[in-house]
Amino acid sequence: MAKPVSDSHSNREAVQATNDDASASKLSCVKKGYMKDDYVHLFVRRPVRRSPIINRGYFARWAALRKLLNQFLDTEKNGGEKGNLKKQVLSLGAGFDTTYFQLQDEGRAPHLYVELDFKEVTSKKTTLIETCNHLRDKIGATASISQEKGEVLSDHYKLLPIDLRNIQQLDDVIALAGMDRRYVLTVNFLPLLFI
Repeated sequence: MAKPVSDSHSNREAVQATNDDASASKLSCVKKGYMKDDYVHLFVRRPVRRSPIINRGYFARWAALRKLLNQFLDTEKNGGEKGNLKKQVLSLGAGFDTTYFQLQDEGRAPHLYVELDFKEVTSKKTTLIETCNHLRDKIGATASISQEKGEVLSDHYKLLPIDLRNIQQLDDVIALAGMDRRYVLTVNFLPLLFI
């Protein structure tokens, strides 16, 4: 029988600290002109200047993921049929990622965009979304936002807290998000991209 993953506070903090480091690195890339992101500055408390190799590395990662995402969003129905094919994106360990907000600006947001992370991270992101009109406007006026729960629920965007090591909880959260879970079981499904 496999041993359960240790839930020490320091392990969780170390994983969550990568979120702050990644956000600071993305902001460094934006400030140097490697990429455009009108939202990342909202999530960084202490901007830092990264070395060119770090900027290039983050840009390469961003460009590769963005290319995959755009290819996914550009896919059409089977046989090249034109039409509105609803798509869903599930971002595991999303941190302070701003992709959904960027896609909203570009008019390319999928039917459903779900972000999952530790509650400590989603609570901070929820607070920022609720207090910043620029972000809140992107998720819709009818969105339910709970800083206490660390969740945002709107028609097309969900931010939910979860410890991704808990597989049963992951299944429950995916159901709560309203994702089409048939993506593995049938060909009649909403296409899903995991990030």
